[in-house]
Amino acid sequence: MQKRIFTRQLWASREILTAAWIMPALLGLVTLALAGCATQEARDKTTYNQINAELDKAAAAQVKPAQPGAVDAALLPPLKIEMPKLGKPPEQRFDLVVNNAPANQVFLGIVSGTRYSMLVHPEVSGTISVNLKNVTVFEALDAIRELYGYDYKVDGTRIFIQPLTMQTRVFRLNYISGQRKGTSDIRVTSGSVSDSPTTGTITPGATTTTSGGSSGRAFETSKITTTTETDFWSELKSSLTSIIGDKDGRTVVVSPQSGVVLIRALPNEIRQVEHYLKATQLSVDRQVMLEAKIIEVQLNDGYQSGINWAAFNRNGQNRFSLGADANSFALPGGAPVAGSTLGSVFGAALPKAAATSAGMLNIAAQADNFAALISFLNTQGTVHVLSSPRIATLNNQMAVLKVGTDEFFVTNVSSTTVTGTATTSTPNVTLRPFFSGIALDVMPQISDDGQITLHVHPSVSQVSEKDKTIDLGGTLGKMNLPLASSTVSETDSVVRVQDGSIVAIGGLMQQSMTDDRSGVPVAGDVPLFGALFRHTNRASQKRELVILLKTTIVRGSGDWSQDVLNSRERIQKMQRDGSDGDASDTGNSAGRP
Repeated sequence: MQKRIFTRQLWASREILTAAWIMPALLGLVTLALAGCATQEARDKTTYNQINAELDKAAAAQVKPAQPGAVDAALLPPLKIEMPKLGKPPEQRFDLVVNNAPANQVFLGIVSGTRYSMLVHPEVSGTISVNLKNVTVFEALDAIRELYGYDYKVDGTRIFIQPLTMQTRVFRLNYISGQRKGTSDIRVTSGSVSDSPTTGTITPGATTTTSGGSSGRAFETSKITTTTETDFWSELKSSLTSIIGDKDGRTVVVSPQSGVVLIRALPNEIRQVEHYLKATQLSVDRQVMLEAKIIEVQLNDGYQSGINWAAFNRNGQNRFSLGADANSFALPGGAPVAGSTLGSVFGAALPKAAATSAGMLNIAAQADNFAALISFLNTQGTVHVLSSPRIATLNNQMAVLKVGTDEFFVTNVSSTTVTGTATTSTPNVTLRPFFSGIALDVMPQISDDGQITLHVHPSVSQVSEKDKTIDLGGTLGKMNLPLASSTVSETDSVVRVQDGSIVAIGGLMQQSMTDDRSGVPVAGDVPLFGALFRHTNRASQKRELVILLKTTIVRGSGDWSQDVLNSRERIQKMQRDGSDGDASDTGNSAGRP
């Protein structure tokens, strides 16, 4: 009986001890759960509010405020019923037939019986022979001007006839003053990074020796250099001088600061200059907005050979074309492109793992935004948007956008030894900047029909420091040099696209190896036998660089206003969704940043 009571007391003591241990543990878990479910501190929205305020201000400047209804009612004029206004009476038509008639009499006779007055310059001379049927006053004057060169000007109903003598005319042309020069190059080299020779310091009355440095020459296997040099006003003056010449008092005066062009020449030559300046102004005023998405795609296991661009048109709804001439056309889903060197690439029986081109591939897709292409890339790998630059530039003007850092590295080391009363050795170190980041330079040419010929040179570079040990032999021993190691992905291409089309440049692939090591602590680090207690997994990753580029011709202020409204909508959507900025990749409009 006592044993049974003792057993019950023992079990009761165990239950009390167990409850005493479990309750604090449960309270701790509940506390952690509540802390994890606590609402995070709200993000600072100061930046969003400032951006929204500026965009609202810009959008409000484009829209005129509406008048209140009370003001409209107060300003409403009394109702009046007016008869419709009659249009201008049609120009009178007549026949003009003259043979060796004096020019001044012909001009006076043209306006006879019309509402126009004719004023003929006293120096107008010569004879005119024409046979014109059913013409108006200005049709007759244009025909005579085209044939005999007599120019005229109109002021209301008065017509002034100019003589065939030297005349002076002033034109205005809107363009920036100054010269502009740009160079874009891409090259593949072997040999030394720098081909600058080593130089030393020469001191009078002393012996100078120089050692070290790199003076080797780079051996270029391929190189593309695009150079543009613009001196608009000098070229304009040369062109105008070629049109009118420089004899018999003909003069061309160009003022870049004021944008004024003065011409002294004959009337027919001045007309040619006028046509030339109009065409020039129309050409230089064309402007294009360039929007780019520089994307790195970490390919899935099924697409290790590259992105399968043929899948982009499987449903037959997308519009795209291949090669340098990017005029978009519709393709049936999976059908090969006849006559194309990439026909085998886009074949119907193409498996998804073997649908890439070796090297660079240009595709022009007809789309309103980047969303379709980015969604397509998401099906074949993990998409990382490296940069979303946007830049506007004028016709035939190079634009450069650069985002990154410049870091200096040692490219040359030399020593200067001066022997005099005392021997001194001075080290000379040459530093050069190396760029790490994203650079994009483009130059568009815009035609009259909206076609854009685009030179594009994107580059993604990453520079790291790498120690290089060089055995100099003899007494010099070994030297450890910190050198720059560059990893560059770039391409240089010229494409032709339509206004609003998206150009995709792909095929730039890189492969990286990663080692994941796991094992038993301490035991895995034991020499010789440690390999039995650890495991190393080596994985290969392939990444493909894709550049999406959209061109939009800016035709007026309405395009800029719409761009401001679209930017405001994207910022507001990012704020609502709590996105960190990548929401624009699949957003509205044009996927702009």
